[in-house]
Amino acid sequence: MIDDERMTLEEAASAAPGAVTFIDVRKKPDDKQIPGSIRYDQQALLDADAPTVALPRQGKVVIYCGSGNSCVRVAEHLRSIGYENAVALDGGYASWREAGLPLEDLGEQQTPPQAT
Repeated sequence: MIDDERMTLEEAASAAPGAVTFIDVRKKPDDKQIPGSIRYDQQALLDADAPTVALPRQGKVVIYCGSGNSCVRVAEHLRSIGYENAVALDGGYASWREAGLPLEDLGEQQTPPQAT
């Protein structure tokens, strides 16, 4: 079940198109990602403040890392700077891949804009 901090694999996989935005914060990604993911450096997101992070404010923002551990910290930080809908994906990318869910080629990593 979706709670304030996590989203299960089943819920993420069955979410309606546009209902979630996937944010990939894996430190060592392979050549695939969850379809439609936006890639960010994990530390850059942890160092960012509210006005400098360009993420959707509507729908769930689902953060995932390799195993589902470090993405919890990123989701907590994003919630603390105003992204109330940020949650971590239970089990991370590994659980998505192991479940045989769709993947796409890895996209370019985005850099959060710097405050001016």
